[in-house]
Amino acid sequence: ANLNAFATMSAAMRMSKNISSASSRRAATPVPAPRPPVAMRTMAQPVAPVAMAAAPRHAAATAAALPSARRSPVVAAAAAEAATTQGATATQYYAVVANMNFFFNDVQNESIAEQLRERVRFFKEINREIDFWLVPEPKWLDSKYPDLAKKVARPCVALVSTDKVWITFMKTRLDRVLRIELGAMEASEALAVGGEIPEKFEKPAKWTAPYSPYSAGWWNVFLPK
Repeated sequence: ANLNAFATMSAAMRMSKNISSASSRRAATPVPAPRPPVAMRTMAQPVAPVAMAAAPRHAAATAAALPSARRSPVVAAAAAEAATTQGATATQYYAVVANMNFFFNDVQNESIAEQLRERVRFFKEINREIDFWLVPEPKWLDSKYPDLAKKVARPCVALVSTDKVWITFMKTRLDRVLRIELGAMEASEALAVGGEIPEKFEKPAKWTAPYSPYSAGWWNVFLPK
């Protein structure tokens, strides 16, 4: 009986030792970290733009250094767009054109001198550069607008400005004048004088204003310098 009890105890001890050894081996074996889930692209996710999409941003600078035969369509298109943008930012001029006698001597326009003087005073108060001029017999009228030139009695004068809204207002104010958008041009061309304003005009047969006409020559300060 003692021998049987001893044998049973020995078998139990060996089994316990084997279990401990197996547990130790399992603990020592590193467990691999779980792999992160793979992101699945859906139709809602935007696709990154290809490198060619950025080409127009630098194409304008590149186009100037490349011969026209070597320019790619993307570079050529960007260069054309840059040229168009540059032209659009040039100074735009607008004008109203009228017969000189009507503009300077008609009783309807007796307040023109005061209006222009008040505009100059206002510009000085807000430190704004003068942007309007009186141009006698503007050279661009016959050279660029021959059909319109036929509608104006001569000699004529143009009130030229870079302010489109103001010129539109003056067209309404003066009424019997031509409004012309000169577009982008150099100041030397927009203000090119082709004639002179007479020193005096014949007095109207009937002057209905409550005060005398302004002295002749008041317009000289508004001529291009």
